[in-house]
Amino acid sequence: MIVRREDVIRTIEEFLAGRSSAETLAGWAFDRFYAIEQGTEQVDEADAEAIGAALDDLMFADEESFALDDADLRRLIARLQQP
Repeated sequence: MIVRREDVIRTIEEFLAGRSSAETLAGWAFDRFYAIEQGTEQVDEADAEAIGAALDDLMFADEESFALDDADLRRLIARLQQP
């Protein structure tokens, strides 16, 4: 599986729309991050830095001290939309 910027954006938007929990968001990001690290999932080389940083930010979204608010998540989406 190839993880794309759109996949990360869609997952964040699901959370923002109230269709998933912070635990689900963090778990998804954690699973993607480690799957990429282990080579079972991949990212396009041009997107690796942006996706890696986003997943790193999202992996702990269910922990109060690391949680991102809606504005933070919208900024993260905006960064992912940049070429």
